[in-house]
Amino acid sequence: MVWRRLNTELKLRNLSATVKHGVGSNFVWGCMSSFGTGNLELIDSKVNKYGYLDILKRNIRQSAQKMGILANFKLYQDNDPKYTSHICRLWALYHCPMVIKAPAQSPDLNSIEHL
Repeated sequence: MVWRRLNTELKLRNLSATVKHGVGSNFVWGCMSSFGTGNLELIDSKVNKYGYLDILKRNIRQSAQKMGILANFKLYQDNDPKYTSHICRLWALYHCPMVIKAPAQSPDLNSIEHL
């Protein structure tokens, strides 16, 4: 909850800038649950939908098994176009017990991204 004076929500001092598609120097894919952490994969360059699918194929099942949640894990990812591409959604439909859809412009719930 935030307390502000009436009609001041759009004043510059009350806004914080966000970068929609910033440039980063390190790319990492990882996963975690309340049971522990899964694989962590360092990525050399930008990834397209096919590269992301390869990452999922190499890591999802192995990570879920490592954490002991293979039968009932849930995949959560934001709405990046490569994650929501048809090929990745179709693969997840057949290989993940459940996929949690993220709402558009949702708060960043990815704790690895900001480490």
